[in-house]
Amino acid sequence: MGWIKDAKANAIAQEAARAREEGRTVFVARINNPATGHVMSGSVAGVAEQIEAVEAQGWLLHQMSYCQDKRGGVEGYYLFRPRR
Repeated sequence: MGWIKDAKANAIAQEAARAREEGRTVFVARINNPATGHVMSGSVAGVAEQIEAVEAQGWLLHQMSYCQDKRGGVEGYYLFRPRR
């Protein structure tokens, strides 16, 4: 994994771990999706790694939603629930 992807995954993992330690029952993350340059369907760089990093802290992805940010980019909102 590249150093930027690593940094993003590590940062979100730390936030997820802190939420777990605080006893939170949900964890919501915003992940900005990079411009992929894909004309067709394909992998979105770094997003899977960030989801995996959160799930490694004891969370499970429950729901997700996308919207457009103020610059026209895509950002996702991911709702995680504690893994039981």
